[in-house]
Amino acid sequence: MKTIQFNFNHPVKGNAVLSPVNCTDTCLRIKVESSKDNLLEIPVNNCSEGKWKLTLNWEHEGRMFAHQEDFEIMPK
Repeated sequence: MKTIQFNFNHPVKGNAVLSPVNCTDTCLRIKVESSKDNLLEIPVNNCSEGKWKLTLNWEHEGRMFAHQEDFEIMPK
């Protein structure tokens, strides 16, 4: 399984949105939660080849956080 991984210093529970960079209406919305060791793995198996944008939103100790990152799925 292909994933994007993040190591946090606290538990994470929130939402991830994966959307193609060149398209505004197609996206994958995923509820995410880190493992016991605060590792968060976001599956990208359903993403086709090309450039994508990841938007990750979560709450920790009453504060809202967000992270955006571009990534690319390369041809096999």
